Amino acid sequence: MTVVCCGVGADTGNVRPVPGVDAEGRFEYVPIPEKGATAETATYGSLDRRHGEGTFADLLDGIRPGSDGEWITDPGAVREQPVHRDPDLAALTYGEHRPGYVAKLRELEPGDIVAFYGGFPGPDSDYKHRYLFGYFTVAEPPVVLDPAMDRADVEAVLAEHPDNAHAKRFAGHGDLYYHDPEFTDRPRPVVIVPGEAPGGLLDRAIRLSDRRRGPNYYMSDDVAGALSPASATERGTHLGGFKPAVRCDVTAEAFRAFVRERS
Repeated sequence: MTVVCCGVGADTGNVRPVPGVDAEGRFEYVPIPEKGATAETATYGSLDRRHGEGTFADLLDGIRPGSDGEWITDPGAVREQPVHRDPDLAALTYGEHRPGYVAKLRELEPGDIVAFYGGFPGPDSDYKHRYLFGYFTVAEPPVVLDPAMDRADVEAVLAEHPDNAHAKRFAGHGDLYYHDPEFTDRPRPVVIVPGEAPGGLLDRAIRLSDRRRGPNYYMSDDVAGALSPASATERGTHLGGFKPAVRCDVTAEAFRAFVRERS
């Protein structure tokens, strides 16, 4: 069995400030802003915080849809901005277009685990160390939607996964963003991973990294010993800068035990 840990989240320059993890491990997972048309109805102003009063909009000074867009700082506009809930840890669904992620996720089988980590400031540092914040169990073989597929076939597949953020993009945009040559000059496959329990957003975030060199973070030795990551450099298992997908050769049962012990 296999676990794939996917680096996701808003720490790469899409929201400011990035909410942190407190001394008790509590956190707010804030999705990135949606960068185009979508059928998603959730906004920063409609999603309640888990800890404290108010909504996600009350945590943020600004958002930037897309990696090179303009910052939005008007509080009303921030409140009304749709979010890109990917992963959706309530509906237990995830989609990806990044080639390295697609290659690892498409190989998952029912009963495997897809887990999610992001960069969060911690209680003792402003550095965005890598924290595991959620996971789910793979329910069905992931579906890969290739740009060469007939559009009607793509639409039929996405209709079976209506809660997925990429299905909502399809509904709002009329196509998958990364299949549309008017949106991208490099059309790419998109993988949809359907999930089931056990899984969801964790009550407490679990720190994965303990070393930092420049913008890059590395998995701690004790975490690597528990999760058996398949890739490593001389400095250890790389968790970004740009957060990679990391395949771990560990059973689902062992992974869930790791989560129970540390969260």
